Amino acid sequence: MVNQIDQEIGGRLRRRREGLGLSCATVAKALDIDVALIESFESGERRMSARQLQQLCGVLDAPPSYFLVSDSDFCAPGGRPGERDALLSDAHRLYRAFFQIQSPELRGVLADLAEAFAKGGQSPALVQAAQLLRPESELEDNIAQLRAFRSGPWSN
Repeated sequence: MVNQIDQEIGGRLRRRREGLGLSCATVAKALDIDVALIESFESGERRMSARQLQQLCGVLDAPPSYFLVSDSDFCAPGGRPGERDALLSDAHRLYRAFFQIQSPELRGVLADLAEAFAKGGQSPALVQAAQLLRPESELEDNIAQLRAFRSGPWSN
């Protein structure tokens, strides 16, 4: 039985697959399932299991929320629902990178920065702290400065 939620999830699956330039056959092969099953997921005729969704997330490099959060429920602060895909993609990148950071202190600094920016912080000190985290920066050389910023005026 076709239901609206399955159709919405299937539509997101199709958009993500096509956006990555992947065919149904490519995705089906990566998951070791039939092409017809991918097509039935995309049309909403079949419901995928949690395991299949998890596998799809890996193949399509998208978090589960990409498929499960409805457009009407998701909108960036001050943004439009059409920004959903870009925001979820950035959130997924951040999530994956965060768990690869070995230093608990650095994870705390990043969480503090994210919270400060989310609260609308645009102070010069906050922007300077964020600049210290740019990929071309030497993080080891900047740890002392990050510690100072963490206890500075933008901390909680």
